[in-house]
Amino acid sequence: MTKNEFICPLCQQSNYCAINAVEPCWCTTKKIPAALIAQVPANKKNKSCICANCVDKFNRLAQRIS
Repeated sequence: MTKNEFICPLCQQSNYCAINAVEPCWCTTKKIPAALIAQVPANKKNKSCICANCVDKFNRLAQRIS
């Protein structure tokens, strides 16, 4: 993985990706909403993981709206 693959494309913080680790990465068990993925800039799509903080923040905001 390159350095940029460890940076969330939305908040620019570490995404703590461990997809290549022995233990499964947190992202393999967490649902990432399509509406959140759609917010990733085109030039960063499919290049790094969205971090858990951004996923959780999006889900909290979505719950308040609904």
